[in-house]
Amino acid sequence: MTTPPDWVTIKIFLATLDLGSITRAADRCGIATSAAAKRVQMLEADCGVALLERGARGVKPTPAGEIFAKHSQGLIDLAGRLTSDLKALSLGGLGTVRLHATPSVLAGPELAELLATFASVKPGIQVELHEDTSVAILQDLLDGRADLGFITTAARVPPTLEDQIWREDRLLMVVSASNPLASRASISFGEVLDQPLIGVMETGAISLLLEVVAQRLARRPRYRFQVESTDAARRLVAAGHGVTVMPDGVLRGYEASLGLCGIPIRERWSHRRLRLVTRPSSVLPHPARSLRDHLLAEPAKAKPKSKPTK
Repeated sequence: MTTPPDWVTIKIFLATLDLGSITRAADRCGIATSAAAKRVQMLEADCGVALLERGARGVKPTPAGEIFAKHSQGLIDLAGRLTSDLKALSLGGLGTVRLHATPSVLAGPELAELLATFASVKPGIQVELHEDTSVAILQDLLDGRADLGFITTAARVPPTLEDQIWREDRLLMVVSASNPLASRASISFGEVLDQPLIGVMETGAISLLLEVVAQRLARRPRYRFQVESTDAARRLVAAGHGVTVMPDGVLRGYEASLGLCGIPIRERWSHRRLRLVTRPSSVLPHPARSLRDHLLAEPAKAKPKSKPTK
């Protein structure tokens, strides 16, 4: 390729792959079908290799076409980020940030407060908040559907993303204050498995973690109920239906009002690192960088000390 393709040709090519048809791509891009086809043919000639495999049912990319599409989409993203950065600069900080977070982070007290302070200092930046699992959040970041993401899994972050430790938390077995175990300073996970459990989100990070650790003990958790929210789990525990496992930050503030007690789980895996993962700084728009810097600049609030582990 002697010179980079122009933006119109790139958009036509990407639309062709998306729609499976040059005719439909031309219609989407507002150009004559013959002109669109000519641009794609000239693009292939300039690349020296076929980019499309043409058939009776439409077109699909060749291996070379897939590579070209990947890099072309990156160029489109960079151009969009450039436009966003310039607009934000000229308008004094406007834009949108797509922030995805796990239920554990959303249910804790700190994120809500930090987003409130961010809104007060950057009123022109809108934060689109989405709740999902850690695995889904990483995929959204890779696919460009999210700018920032809070994850709770210990899994390796793909090298094309950037991550930093944001907070640390500890998993507790939560019981009602009247439960005979409430006076314990700590508890083993084996003892947790002896109790009827209230599970939160069957596909959530904590539920999956408990399943894995239980398998190491050749056991399975005994769930009395499975619920979607931590609030429902807390209330079921308070009513004496069983126990649940949740982070200390999610329990904090409900002990007195609901009559609950959190008992630290002894094993090392119960200590977790909450990480803030972002798309590469080079393609991160100005609004997203502003939110990232705000979230990382705020220190963790002091919290009550956990019961000492025996």
